[in-house]
Amino acid sequence: MNKGLQLSVKWHDNDLLELGITAWNGAFGGAADVYLPIGGLKETAEKLEGFPRNPSDKREVVFGQFGPEWDGGGVRMRFYCADGAGHAYVESKIESGGQVAGVTQSVALSLRIEPAALDSFVEDLRRIDTEKTGIARLRAL
Repeated sequence: MNKGLQLSVKWHDNDLLELGITAWNGAFGGAADVYLPIGGLKETAEKLEGFPRNPSDKREVVFGQFGPEWDGGGVRMRFYCADGAGHAYVESKIESGGQVAGVTQSVALSLRIEPAALDSFVEDLRRIDTEKTGIARLRAL
């Protein structure tokens, strides 16, 4: 897998999307299946559009739920700039929905991204929201 984050539609009905989300930064990786209400990807695209507007711009997106009492997993993405030059990153916390030997698996990783890659990701999210199928990729450096 290339460095970055990927969302793919696994299933949908009139109310929900099931997304498979994977992330890999070259050293760490994780995956989770999450549930999102229909229209949630459009809201996410609107929230992320234009990031970063300035070096102090921060945005957060959460998919699914965290904790063993929830069906599916959770993914939290925090978008931020690491310095005054506007070098953009996304910190991802991923928790699997199932347990292995009584342990809920999780990972936290950081990806360096370019604004143009995020723009493409936002377009992919909008397309998936409309078509209810496909893949959205956020490529990392």
